Amino acid sequence: MHFHQQGNEQAGSKWAGRASATIAVALVTVLVGCASFRMGGRDQAYGMSASQTRGAEDWLATADADKVVNAMSAKGLMPATIDCRFADTTPGQVAYLSKFTWMRAPANTRYHWEVGDPAYLASKEVRANRVGLKRVDAKLVRDAATGQRVGCSVWVG
Repeated sequence: MHFHQQGNEQAGSKWAGRASATIAVALVTVLVGCASFRMGGRDQAYGMSASQTRGAEDWLATADADKVVNAMSAKGLMPATIDCRFADTTPGQVAYLSKFTWMRAPANTRYHWEVGDPAYLASKEVRANRVGLKRVDAKLVRDAATGQRVGCSVWVG
């Protein structure tokens, strides 16, 4: 039996292209699965680029947010964006929630994030600028019922 070499090379080339695409999809699926971890009984899926988390369970109280940021930092990731809102708008209660998107942290990059009232954030902005950090993301939220405001920022340097 004799095979036509050119036809086999084309078939092999087509197969290699399909195999490469299949392997790439499988690799991305595995990487996304590996980037997931369980925290506080809820799935928190964070991608390896600036992919955004989804769902109400992604809102984190400040203590939990500190833990997640530290865990992500250990994986070589840093906050790319931050979102914030009130957890409790009862007068006298200071309870905020935060949500992050993540990106790969470049070598020797420093960053800092904060959530709080606008005056507090303004003081943190001054300190961040003094040490060479620049604001890369910020949000300000106002509760319509109480008029209270909360802001959040990420600084990178």
